[in-house]
Amino acid sequence: MRLTRLAGVSLERAVRATVWLAEESAADALLVAELSGEQALLGAFQRAGRSGAASELRGVCGGRSAFAGDGIQLFVAVASDVRAWLAGETAALSGARLLNRLVRGALSGLTQIGVAATYPGRDFVAANGRRVAQLSLTRTARGAHVLQLVVARARPYTTAERDPEFPGLPPLPPAGALAIGAEELAAALARGFASRFALELEPAELSSEEERAIAAVRTPPLVDPELAGLRSGGAVATPIGELEAHVALRADGALERVRLRGDWIAAPADVRALEEALAGVDPTGARVRELCARWLAAPAHLVVGVTDPAAIAEAISRAARTHSSASSPPSTQ
Repeated sequence: MRLTRLAGVSLERAVRATVWLAEESAADALLVAELSGEQALLGAFQRAGRSGAASELRGVCGGRSAFAGDGIQLFVAVASDVRAWLAGETAALSGARLLNRLVRGALSGLTQIGVAATYPGRDFVAANGRRVAQLSLTRTARGAHVLQLVVARARPYTTAERDPEFPGLPPLPPAGALAIGAEELAAALARGFASRFALELEPAELSSEEERAIAAVRTPPLVDPELAGLRSGGAVATPIGELEAHVALRADGALERVRLRGDWIAAPADVRALEEALAGVDPTGARVRELCARWLAAPAHLVVGVTDPAAIAEAISRAARTHSSASSPPSTQ
């Protein structure tokens, strides 16, 4: 499979390359990008401004915001058929289980260079008691799975975004950095994935034709146009951050349109399927929770960071009350 290295590139170029590899290239690939600049990477479902940084760019994967500039390495794995990577797995894996399996490539690579890295769950890799990499996951429109790691090579990846507080979960470890050279870290991560998943890597620079194709790629919009005219009742807490519903109601009080946003991880097409299934439903009735429970129970939806259907139902109920009272302006980003 293809291994592409990018050195000293902007976050925008790295995100464009990720989109191109995930959506338009048919081959599996590993992308390692040593980033430059001062910019924050937003999760696919987050609101603009969530990171508190002066400059933000939206990524293709869900999850929390991360600093993605000087001293940070972005690692992306694209698998057209993720089961081919995971020997012995025949059933669909949930988002949490798939993240657990795929991150083992990174853990293997870091272990080989003497870093005692662990995956304690949620959305980060830890080493020496500190968070050193942020994880995310998605599935593209063509069915490819994408694993994304924002690795704190020379400085922490954290932003001004507040750490999540969720009942029953311990506080997050403090943020730290690996203090490893760019070449050593890139080689270790590639070697770890190759050995863990029996991949034969072929280093490949981007051709001039590919560079032109990547330059033409559109990055996800920072301001979410789908939230125009919708109302939110505020966020509810989740294990990795927040979840917020934005809704419009029909004249009879049923849900007309729903958009679910926040710091969580899921496949966008599956989020859209749930949003569409909720249309026409009473926002305060049991049916909302029933649909959300059924959706969360399907492993293929890759949901990470939301475990309780009551959280989604509560966010929808709050938004519907806000819409009914018309006491706040339409949602904007």
